[in-house]
Amino acid sequence: MTPNPTRWNALLKPLRIWGPVLALLLVLAGAGAYVVAGLRPSPTSPSRPVLVSSGEWAPFVGPDLPDGGPVTELVVEVLSRSGYRPEIRYTSWSLAEEQVRSGATIGTFPLVGSESRRADLLLSEPLVDFEYVLFYNRRAGQPKVSSAAELGALRVGGITGYGYWDELESAVTDFVEFPSTLEGFRALADGRIDLLAEGLLSGQAALADPSFAGDVGDFGHLQGDDPLIHSVEGLYFMMTDSAEAAVVMREFNQVLAELRRSEDYAEIVAELDPPAQREVILDPVGGAGLVELLDERGRPVLLAPRGTRAQVLDWPEEFVGRAGPTPGRILVEVKLTNGPAQGRVLHVDARALRLGTVGQ
Repeated sequence: MTPNPTRWNALLKPLRIWGPVLALLLVLAGAGAYVVAGLRPSPTSPSRPVLVSSGEWAPFVGPDLPDGGPVTELVVEVLSRSGYRPEIRYTSWSLAEEQVRSGATIGTFPLVGSESRRADLLLSEPLVDFEYVLFYNRRAGQPKVSSAAELGALRVGGITGYGYWDELESAVTDFVEFPSTLEGFRALADGRIDLLAEGLLSGQAALADPSFAGDVGDFGHLQGDDPLIHSVEGLYFMMTDSAEAAVVMREFNQVLAELRRSEDYAEIVAELDPPAQREVILDPVGGAGLVELLDERGRPVLLAPRGTRAQVLDWPEEFVGRAGPTPGRILVEVKLTNGPAQGRVLHVDARALRLGTVGQ
């Protein structure tokens, strides 16, 4: 049967009108799928190399730290599980931000989520939380800070490229800036500033560094939860704000959430408080042949063999602060890491502690 030309033309007319539109939509859909596929490699595809920028900030990140520091290790692990092969480039904090904004690197870390950064960057879920404090020189006396006006009248040091918490930045309109934490503490030791704003862990790491000539005991930090002098902030991985980066960031956050629920995350962040600084070997005190394991009041609970290993949970004030008159017995809380009492949390006489290489 011969088709009716008029009827055939009527059937083809919608196709002639909408055909080009449908073809364009198919092209756009294909391009979108290509972009997403490029940003999110499949599990079977080779890892995609990417550049990531960071600064030096012990004990969080730095080229001289094991695996680049625990936060570097965390970011590398998340990106690797997401199908990327990250290369970390260490530079100044200001340049690290500039590189991610210009597209020279895909991301930067670990940064505080300041208002200016949130305006044009994508922030991950927090990698870790950390404490910001204000350090002072005990030899110069503890500055009095009970109001924003008092804080604003002091010479407060900061590190170039850092973002601090809102209450501090509102009170201090003109920070005395230094290129590194070490230089900031040198200025504090010399009396060129009254306070230095820094993370508690990073500040303690700088004070303990052999390149700093000062005595760690000469420095303290203002105590209390007043937001003028103390803040707990999240550290973030950040990317430029674009549709393509949003795809990567969603994947990053999903993998980070999974990692947080695992023992791997706990092991990585535990490196922020290095166990090597707390690991000890226990020896008997006096002529005893066995180590006495005590309760919090010093009463014997168990006995342990010479050479039992433990981790100090809390160093006594006499070891880390200022010692007063010679005390009687100093008790140290420890967790046993081997032997028949492994896993128990007890106390020992401080004279039973021996520092050294544990586990050899």
